[in-house]
Amino acid sequence: MTHKISELHSQANDLLDSNRIFEAISIVRVMLEESGVRSQIDNLLKIEQTYKYMIHYLIEGAHDEGRDRMLSDISGRLRMLSDMAVRASMTPDSPDYYYAVLRFVNLRKECLSDIISDYGKIVSEMSLAELGGNDVSEMRKRKEEQLVRLFNSIFVSFGSDSEYAEIARYLASGYADGNVSAQSISALTLSLLCFYDKGKFSTLLDIYDNTTSEKLAARTLVGIVLSMVKNAGRIASDRQLMDRLSIWKDSIITYRRLHEVIRVIVGTRDTERVSSKMKDEVIPEIMKLRPDILKKLKESDGDPETMMENNPEWEEMLSKSDLTQKMRELSELQSDGADLMMVTFSGLKQFPFFNTAANWFLPFDSDHSEIKLSEGLRKLMEVMRNAGSMICDSDMYSLALAFAQMPDAQKNMISGQISAQIDQFNEETRTALPSSNTPEFDTETLKSVRDLYRFFKLFRKREGLKDPFARPLNFIELPVIGEMMNDNEMLELIGEFYFKRGYYADALVMLTLLTEDKFGDASLWEKIGFCHQAQNRMAPALDAYEKASLIKTPGPWLIKKLAYVNRRLGNYRKASEYYLQALQMDPDNVSLLMNSGNMLLESGDTAAALTHYYHANYISPDSPRILRAIAWAELLSGNFSKSSGYYGKVTDIDARPSDYLNAGHSALLRSDRKEAVRLYRLSADGNKSDFEMAFISDMPVLESLGADRIVLQLVLDTVLAGKED
Repeated sequence: MTHKISELHSQANDLLDSNRIFEAISIVRVMLEESGVRSQIDNLLKIEQTYKYMIHYLIEGAHDEGRDRMLSDISGRLRMLSDMAVRASMTPDSPDYYYAVLRFVNLRKECLSDIISDYGKIVSEMSLAELGGNDVSEMRKRKEEQLVRLFNSIFVSFGSDSEYAEIARYLASGYADGNVSAQSISALTLSLLCFYDKGKFSTLLDIYDNTTSEKLAARTLVGIVLSMVKNAGRIASDRQLMDRLSIWKDSIITYRRLHEVIRVIVGTRDTERVSSKMKDEVIPEIMKLRPDILKKLKESDGDPETMMENNPEWEEMLSKSDLTQKMRELSELQSDGADLMMVTFSGLKQFPFFNTAANWFLPFDSDHSEIKLSEGLRKLMEVMRNAGSMICDSDMYSLALAFAQMPDAQKNMISGQISAQIDQFNEETRTALPSSNTPEFDTETLKSVRDLYRFFKLFRKREGLKDPFARPLNFIELPVIGEMMNDNEMLELIGEFYFKRGYYADALVMLTLLTEDKFGDASLWEKIGFCHQAQNRMAPALDAYEKASLIKTPGPWLIKKLAYVNRRLGNYRKASEYYLQALQMDPDNVSLLMNSGNMLLESGDTAAALTHYYHANYISPDSPRILRAIAWAELLSGNFSKSSGYYGKVTDIDARPSDYLNAGHSALLRSDRKEAVRLYRLSADGNKSDFEMAFISDMPVLESLGADRIVLQLVLDTVLAGKED
């Protein structure tokens, strides 16, 4: 039945996209009946009646200013009923985490208002007990359980607009603590990534619009943007929501906040690459050096400072490895905001604590019942939390849980070392933070995005959850936000990020949009050309490079690019002209000399090609590549003896089957057929099939140089047969 409901769901959405409402109503009716959600049939009948009235007034020619809004509302309500049927059909048997939680919540028949009330009572009891100096460990566990209940209830609720309104009121009341706020917003976000629910999205907007907390605003705005990624079409078709979002266009504060949220989300694109670099390059390099490091530590009695003083070869050892360069690259990536901590903490997400989705979004609390830390370690964790550390909350829990697993002796040693360094750590953390006018919002944005990213990449029960980070964020397509962010500052920022990291397809979108206002920017066209070239799109690359060359006098880089793409497109004469321009700036560049010679040869100017080849040979006399080029060009010029001489040099230095083949051509053309057969046999040795194909391919050239076709065929037959002449 689930498969059938899913098919009907797709059909209904396709019909609604085309405004074929009557047919969609019929399909939704079947879905509700098949899935057992018959309680919503009356609701469907009301929607159908409203639509009939609207059509009646339309046919009668009545003016109706609210028709578009009504149609949007009808379509949205039908989609919601369709989603409800899918949800109901999957609830009994689906192994996905969402449905496992839904079954549990349904079993307990939990009410959100009761959970909020119970949580408030426990917090009050804890406060009184702490004032009286009583043990609150059991109360703390109950409080934590209530937070999980709150998260789960919001996560799997659907269409409960009154409960959502209560959440928004509670968070705005001032009675909700940071834990409740974080859990509520995160649950709303995750839920919207499973099923679109207008009430939940509106609740996120309510929370954002009414909060005065920078932290709360950051977490909520991240949720709104990611919800839009999944549900852009549903939101864009809702006139009420679009009108509400449009108000943001007049808010400089929201513009700046969105700027930061999108920048951080886009930055997650690099996390996997950075993590791979750490795992595949940096850590293996460190492991290779480990024996040498241990040896030098032993020689210095385990004192790193003594080791550095007494072993000047230490620096040489590092410089000979690739580690220094790799660490430098990672340092640059980190300074640009790359998440180097993902790979560090990914292995510390195996604790049972992380089997519960709610715990991934819980603000760090060193008093959490699952954390057992010494006083020194607790102090360190609190400093890290309060000092605006860039470590996200789930990583803080990973660190604390890892500390808790250490033997007591090791914990005491670390605590002793830490107590003397707390102030220094605090200062270093503060100075390491990026300069910002709104550091609290920016830091919370970064931490919220990282918590979400880790959840979707590392949560063990994530099957069925829609990962908003699976594809690059195309923020230009988001309703209202895309319009707000479509300015030069944002396009340049994201375009440069993608370009610098090598995501050329994504960079191209941003850079192309920039040309509307910056058509006369030559460097912009150069980057666009390079993006096309990197994707093997040579024609548009040439177009972009030529635009750049019209705007400014081309420098060496642009001239070489123009030469290269013309060469790839088969415009050999044009390519040779550009290589000649490049040679005027760098006349002894062997690579340019060879490329220029190759293009001249391809365009039929063999004499000019030889001039460049001989120039290159003068600079680099023993290069097989250059010798091969001269030998072939001399052969094409009819200087067969000279060609044979150069092929002789090549085979003495770096003999390949193709060299013996071409040397055989030279011998054959100068009528030394016996030598030709000998050389051909050397070429064919081991792979006669390849030799035959190459020989036949060269026959038209050989005939144009005076060889007789019959002779060529007989020589080929002799070589392939292996017979002596």
